[in-house]
Amino acid sequence: MKRFKSLIIPHLFLVLALGISFCLTNSTEAQVVAKIEVDMGKSDRYDTPVSVEIPKEINAWRLLGVQEVHGSSRNPVPSQIEAGKKGQAHRLWFILSGKTQAGQKRQFELVSGKPFLETPIKLNLTPKSLKVSHGDAALFTYHHAHVLPPEGVKASYVRSGYITDMLSPGGKLITEDFPGDHYHHKGVWFPWTNTVFEGRDIDFWNLGKEKGRVQFAGFKTVESGPVFGRFKSKHEFVDVTQPNGGKIALNETWDVRIYSVGGREKRYYVWDLSSTQECATDSPLHLRKYRYGGMAFRGAKEWKGDNYVLLTSEGKTKANGHTTRAKWCAHSGAVDGQWTTVVIMCSPKNERFPEPMRIWARGGAFFNYTPIQHKAWDFKPGEKHQFSYRFYIHEGKIDKDRAEQAWQDFGNPPEVKLTLAK
Repeated sequence: MKRFKSLIIPHLFLVLALGISFCLTNSTEAQVVAKIEVDMGKSDRYDTPVSVEIPKEINAWRLLGVQEVHGSSRNPVPSQIEAGKKGQAHRLWFILSGKTQAGQKRQFELVSGKPFLETPIKLNLTPKSLKVSHGDAALFTYHHAHVLPPEGVKASYVRSGYITDMLSPGGKLITEDFPGDHYHHKGVWFPWTNTVFEGRDIDFWNLGKEKGRVQFAGFKTVESGPVFGRFKSKHEFVDVTQPNGGKIALNETWDVRIYSVGGREKRYYVWDLSSTQECATDSPLHLRKYRYGGMAFRGAKEWKGDNYVLLTSEGKTKANGHTTRAKWCAHSGAVDGQWTTVVIMCSPKNERFPEPMRIWARGGAFFNYTPIQHKAWDFKPGEKHQFSYRFYIHEGKIDKDRAEQAWQDFGNPPEVKLTLAK
């Protein structure tokens, strides 16, 4: 319990400190600070989150907001500031509401004025978990405390630092935790499998082997807001074959950002997961070429047989998708007759984009982007490796055009230009 307090309590102050986010009212006192132009490029856009760097000439922490310009009218737009790391610029985020056709441009102004608070994306930190909601609708739960396996299952299957209890916009449970066929599977999690650390074979995936595990190690950020909610958590990849609780081989930071788009009425949600990994010691971690390992998803227990279908951006299915590469993979199944689709997207910024995939031809809904499937990888001290993915969850069956449009927002976003006002 003492260790838990040392990890969690100090970050409650950070929660409050980072809750600086707002919309702006139509105020006659508003002063134009900068003009912003957003070019849609070659893709249609629909409720698209966008961001732009804030120049050093602008004090990002003054009362600022965004208004969309339509001739002589000004409409307030929810906006939010993302604090930059030391030496880096802050970023301004807002949403391009509604549908905008390819080739069009939209005009906005960054203005000063009287703000009002609005927080559609809420993150509620409890002693065991972090609960994420969109308005009054729950989205998913992140477990920072160890979750014990079911009664009768080996204790080594205990796990922390993962996402589960993901709900569809219609309120159906669409992930599974501790499934009977693979007790180590979680809703969304990120372990490596066939690795070598200091000459020892370590498996961070198959917990029953009792050679490795991934565990929560603290929060960096927990933030609610009008444009996005966000948390950054630290994880440790631990070689448990070593004494005194094991030796840390790899440090990982999850950066999870949930956007205030869609929602229960529009029947879809969007959120991103980025994992940054680096060696924890002077020893490298060797990732052997292997058929699975990396960011993974386990769907609802009802999603199996004809009640679960899959389609990749390259037109592959459950029957022929394994070991192929794709920028997105859509999974669809029904719970109580209600179909939901989860589109999992791979970022073009990932080092091995488009990443190969582990896909089950039979059985339940398991999926894994596997960058080491075709080639081994050495993580060396001093290097940082980032893996970024987007989850787009919507009601109904797979819609290839909708999945492609959603990926364009992620992989090829609109161009945003900010010009200081004269």
